[in-house]
Amino acid sequence: MRLKKFFNLLLVTGLFAASLAGCNGSAGKSAGGDTAATGQTSQNEKKGPNGETLASEQIAHGQQFHVITFDTAQVGDSESGSFFLATCEGLFRENHGVLENAGCEKYEVSEDGLTYTFHLRKNKWSDGVEVVASQYKDTIERVLNADLACPYAFFTFPIKNAEKYYNGECDFKEVGVEAVDDYTLKFTLEAPEPYFTDKLSYTMFNPIRVDNIEKYGDTYGTDAMQILSCGPYMVQEYTASQSTVLVKNPEYWDAENVYLEEIDLQQIDETATQFQLFEADQLDFVAASGDYLKKWDQAASEGKCQLYTNGDVASQFFSFNTQESSPSGLMQNAKVRKAIAYTLDSQTFIDSVYNSRYTAAYGLVTPNIKVGDKEYRTEVPEPIKEEYSEYANNPEKLKALFHEGLKELGKDTDNLSTITIQFLGYGESTIEKDIEQYVVQRIQDNLGIKVNLNIVGDFGLAHSAQVAGEFDMCMQVWGADYNDPMTFIDIFRTGGSSNYGKYSSETYDKLLDQLAKEQDNEKRLKLYEEAETILIKEDVAIKPLLYRDKHSYINNRLKGFQYPVFGGKYEFKYAYIVEE
Repeated sequence: MRLKKFFNLLLVTGLFAASLAGCNGSAGKSAGGDTAATGQTSQNEKKGPNGETLASEQIAHGQQFHVITFDTAQVGDSESGSFFLATCEGLFRENHGVLENAGCEKYEVSEDGLTYTFHLRKNKWSDGVEVVASQYKDTIERVLNADLACPYAFFTFPIKNAEKYYNGECDFKEVGVEAVDDYTLKFTLEAPEPYFTDKLSYTMFNPIRVDNIEKYGDTYGTDAMQILSCGPYMVQEYTASQSTVLVKNPEYWDAENVYLEEIDLQQIDETATQFQLFEADQLDFVAASGDYLKKWDQAASEGKCQLYTNGDVASQFFSFNTQESSPSGLMQNAKVRKAIAYTLDSQTFIDSVYNSRYTAAYGLVTPNIKVGDKEYRTEVPEPIKEEYSEYANNPEKLKALFHEGLKELGKDTDNLSTITIQFLGYGESTIEKDIEQYVVQRIQDNLGIKVNLNIVGDFGLAHSAQVAGEFDMCMQVWGADYNDPMTFIDIFRTGGSSNYGKYSSETYDKLLDQLAKEQDNEKRLKLYEEAETILIKEDVAIKPLLYRDKHSYINNRLKGFQYPVFGGKYEFKYAYIVEE
């Protein structure tokens, strides 16, 4: 089913939303200027991986990616990560929560844990050029270019001399990455890191084509049509905030086991429209939401669709701008931050905004994250759960704490209604409006101060405002990139690219430095506990809200579609459509 046919169906069924008007991708060129061919084969002669009869048309329909950047070095979000899961192939790929060799056929680790040697597969880019080890080396050099300010540059710092090169203290030839030959890649680390291979599955370690980057110059990363693919799919059509068409990449090393010939993604803002399209078999997967949970859980129990549920490794929290330059000029004080934080009750937030879905959080690190073979959240109590209960729904105690903070700043007043703080939000969806209403109501009711809403149009604009520090408080969601608490804890290192509130603590940073060198998991548990307590309870850089879960509905015809544990939101490589 082609894109234009999809829109005709929307019109016929009366489901066409205003947000989709003008959605008309231009067919023709694929990424990097090569012509995109669907590479369709006769599916009637081919069975699915479990012997199923495949539908003649292997096209999946889903929601548009909200991609912030098309530069792998700049990716720091799961939506952009999903785009590159489809179009790129790194050394590893997650399959049902397990890392599998992808760009590498095999690898060895030295006995001291310092040297990793990877033997690459024979793979090609979508323009027919070979994928070689030097392209993996090039990506490390690019990510470590401090002028680019890549958000995940710190991921490379365990590599020998990587941080020194980033800081301009040595030449790149001294960095511990080597293209031994076209199909052998070697990394040398500063110290053993138990989750190094987990990191290598992340987008910023994917190979790059320097010639293609140079071709587009300063505009590289701004347009999906610039992308050369070395993954299962390549871009055929792309219109920002409207639609994407991905087609099978015939040059991909494992193309024989890629079943979907095409993936059509559409921007559909309204939840009601999403579920109407899903019910009409015009969307193949949709996230559970609000009042639709009960109806579609029941539908799944009756076999009308597939229900996907699983614990997630994503944490949702409010971040505070800790700088004097924040809009109110008050957030630099920890007591002010704590008073505001403790007006925001995790459980009532979940009940009000998400119809009682998700789990209330009083820590940053989610369940399902391990230190060695022990689950962190089982071993370490949530740092603010007990203290929060002392302040919950107690306006007098919260105001007293707020006044203490104001006095320390020399800005105390008897009339708290003269004080205004700014909350940064984005979008006009029902959920976003519910979040804004909750924040305003809870803070005003408990403290008597005013909340000014600064609402920007979309996630990209919100991200820019966060980076610029244009908020007193804002919402963040952080999904783990690998299975260790460090994936959450090191967000808030001084100068961290996703540390939007500019939190800085010498004590906290020293704990992170200790953790980078510590190999004993029992000691690491204690260090993580100490760091999390400082961040949330003592310095109140953030206010935890909830631990997310995955709860979605999938069309019965779509099999093998996955929601990865780490990295991107969607994995299409293993998906296929069966005959109904």
